[in-house]
Amino acid sequence: MRIGVTGVPGSGKTTISKLLIEKYNMEYISVNELIEKKNLWTTIDARDDAKVVNMIALKRELENLPENCVVEGHLICEFPVPLDILIILRTPIKLLETRLNQREYNDFKMKSNLYSELLDYCTDRAKCKYCKSNARMFEVVTNKKVEETLEEIDTIIKGDGNKFKAPWVNLTEFDV
Repeated sequence: MRIGVTGVPGSGKTTISKLLIEKYNMEYISVNELIEKKNLWTTIDARDDAKVVNMIALKRELENLPENCVVEGHLICEFPVPLDILIILRTPIKLLETRLNQREYNDFKMKSNLYSELLDYCTDRAKCKYCKSNARMFEVVTNKKVEETLEEIDTIIKGDGNKFKAPWVNLTEFDV
C-alpha cells in the first residue's frame, strides 16, 4: 500500500507519517529530504526563505514509489503521485498559527500558509490533480491528540473511513 500524507506546513505531516511507518512497518519518503538529497531546487525565495522546487524533476522522482511506503510532503497535492490513499491533514487556523509561530515563520510565510489552509488549498489541488487517479482522498483534522488522529487514519487504512472522504472539512466548525 502506498499512502501519501499532505497538508500545509504545521499540519502534522511528519509526525503522523513517522507514526504510520512505525506502526505498519513501511518505508518513509520525505519529499523535503528528497528535494535536498537530489538537489531538486533552483533558487531561494527571498520573501520566505523557501527553496523554489523544480516540480518536473520532483514529479519524475516520485513516479516509481516502492510498494509499501508513506510519502509525506506539502507538494504532493501539486501533481498525481502513484498512491492508494492520500490523506490531507487539516488544521484549525488558530492552532496552525500557534504551530507556525513556534517555528518562527516570518510574516509573509506565516500568512501564505494560513491563507492556504483557509482556502482549502491542498484539498482543492488534490481534487484537481488526482481526479483521474485511483488514489482515495481523505481529510483528517489535526486538532486533537496525535493518538486520536492516528486512530482516524487507521480507520481509513482499514477501509472504514467514508466519513473522512475529501472534501468534508469546514474549519469554522472546529475549536483549537
